[in-house]
Amino acid sequence: MVSDVTYTLIFDKVIVKQLQQEAKNQHIKSILTNLLDKLETHGPRAGKLLDSQLFIYEIRNKQPPIRLYFKHNSDTNEIYVFEYEMKTGGKKQRRTISKLRKKVADEDLES
Repeated sequence: MVSDVTYTLIFDKVIVKQLQQEAKNQHIKSILTNLLDKLETHGPRAGKLLDSQLFIYEIRNKQPPIRLYFKHNSDTNEIYVFEYEMKTGGKKQRRTISKLRKKVADEDLES
């Protein structure tokens, strides 16, 4: 079932920089494009909820192992895309999630 809702993607400066660097690698670029298309059509249902208070999600690709992190704003149906990383281990993932939690919490305090 496909909903009529489309989600607006807003890119953080980190992901913009990463996408500019990956523009040369067609394989990674293609995978990221597919993940972003999925986010645009399915919204938060495309990923896995990591933090229920801050609404931070991740969407994964298995081969190669890529994790794309985003936040859903249910009031505006906007998806804030933070960054992606190649999966290297649980410790790196926990460090990334902690960094994103701090970033989102700091932005919420400024609003």
